[in-house]
Amino acid sequence: MTAIKYMHHVPGRLRLKGCHFRRDSATAARAVAGLRALAGVELVKLNHHAGSLTVHYDPARQSQAELLAVLERYGCLNAVAAPAGAGVRPAATDGLAGTFGKALMGVLAQRTATRLIGVLL
Repeated sequence: MTAIKYMHHVPGRLRLKGCHFRRDSATAARAVAGLRALAGVELVKLNHHAGSLTVHYDPARQSQAELLAVLERYGCLNAVAAPAGAGVRPAATDGLAGTFGKALMGVLAQRTATRLIGVLL
């Protein structure tokens, strides 16, 4: 399916970048509509030229996990498919787990850098 090339998250704002936001406008439009239907989502901005999607939301009413789950449901995030003929299908959230891992590492790096600068000053 498609892959996210970049993800940045701070509570209240999620930004994703991937070529599918540029190439598959029908899928992207359905995902935007699905995100806008969620309680707590304040703004969804799709930039076809940059291939990016930005979501502003109220973190008290909505979670990053739910936003990513909607994007996966509409085909904007990879879901790991089982190899042909496999008896056991991997969890559909495996692709989502990789995205979460990248986001978590980004947040940890930001916090570490902020604390290090605070100590140095």
